Amino acid sequence: MLVKIVSFGSNWWARFGHDQQDRFRFTRHAAYFNSTGLRSGGKVRRYWIVPGLLRFNGVGDFNPQSPNRSIGASFECTDMTVAFGGNRLLFGRKVKNPPLPDCYLVAINSDACGVFDCRIANWKSETVRPLAISQHRDRSEALLLMHRGDWVRTKLGTWRLDLASSNQRPVLIVGETFD
Repeated sequence: MLVKIVSFGSNWWARFGHDQQDRFRFTRHAAYFNSTGLRSGGKVRRYWIVPGLLRFNGVGDFNPQSPNRSIGASFECTDMTVAFGGNRLLFGRKVKNPPLPDCYLVAINSDACGVFDCRIANWKSETVRPLAISQHRDRSEALLLMHRGDWVRTKLGTWRLDLASSNQRPVLIVGETFD
């Protein structure tokens, strides 16, 4: 599956190799994870109502020191799976000169897009696949796999994923109704 990254969730962490003598413990044999989270005091906490995460292995084309450099890039990924009680998506190699992606990775949060209630039936279009959702009181963040034209409904309106005409970059556009 080819996934183009539009945005990441706000929660990052790493797991390093166990062998203390391994010189690649912090690079090739490390794994980097991203998911949803909400700031609580000085920390970002997972208030998962839909548990899930992205995984980037140290041997891939992902730079953990500059994750935002991967925004706009397309990666070969496994299909989304369920393991250890949550959704998982493994990112592999970055694709150079990619064709149209199969889907886009989009993070939405209540601060930028408005409060959303993922427990109601019509909060998203049918083909949107939630990877992870964190919610605490009136704050929330969702990590979604979306297709062009998919939409998400919040208190501020309905947000649709579309391509900006100038550079074919995926953007969320708010409108009255798209469904």
